[in-house]
Amino acid sequence: MRVTLIITLLLAFSAPAFSDTPVETDAPRVELVEKLGEKIPLNLTFKDSTGSDIKLREIIDRPTVVVPVYYDCRSVCNFMLGGLSQVIPELKLTAGEDYQIVAFSFDPEESVELAKHNKKTYLTAIQSPYPSEAWHFLTGTQENILQLTDAAGYYFEKEGEEFLHPVAAFVVTADGTIVRYLIGQRFMPLDLSMALFEASEGRIGTPIRKALEFCFSYDPEGRRYVFNLLRVSGTVILLTLGSFLLFLIFSGRKKKQ
Repeated sequence: MRVTLIITLLLAFSAPAFSDTPVETDAPRVELVEKLGEKIPLNLTFKDSTGSDIKLREIIDRPTVVVPVYYDCRSVCNFMLGGLSQVIPELKLTAGEDYQIVAFSFDPEESVELAKHNKKTYLTAIQSPYPSEAWHFLTGTQENILQLTDAAGYYFEKEGEEFLHPVAAFVVTADGTIVRYLIGQRFMPLDLSMALFEASEGRIGTPIRKALEFCFSYDPEGRRYVFNLLRVSGTVILLTLGSFLLFLIFSGRKKKQ
């Protein structure tokens, strides 16, 4: 009886309280759902930084880094585009031939002039020769923007004058197949190079991405990736000990025989 009474009281106190107040179900959806292997719609039309209408299939004809931003962002979008400008000179690839970049604004109210200004800013930030036609800055209508972001699993929400959004870019093949997501406002040259190589081969980058995540971790204070020395060295030691143990076992069996 006592046990039953205690259990009953615990259930009563732990049960959720109900009220007549309706539960909020329309909370903003701000998340990134990786859709590796799926395609973005290349038939969508955007405006480039000159004001000309252009279909995605006209510019995505090789491995392409696609960067969703809004140009008037004062924080992470600027850091992400600036970080991309910094890492470009470290790539052992030829821009415009081996790869290209497409940045697009998910704010339909942003103008072509703003896209043009951003293009000039970040091309200048590269501080080395870079073909202007290899980095596109696009604006578009609400309908086309949402079709593109939904296809990529990129969900954002406007809050006042700002946007809540994931901090990520993604890499696609010449036919628009998503092969890799690049998370965070900084890019590692190795990570970006491998993603572009995978896109050129048409390979999905999950295994390599997992290996990189195992070997490297992001330091939010230093805003850079750091090598996980303890994790990697510990794994090497365990594998070495395991191999040595197997050697002893098999060599002992051979002696007995």
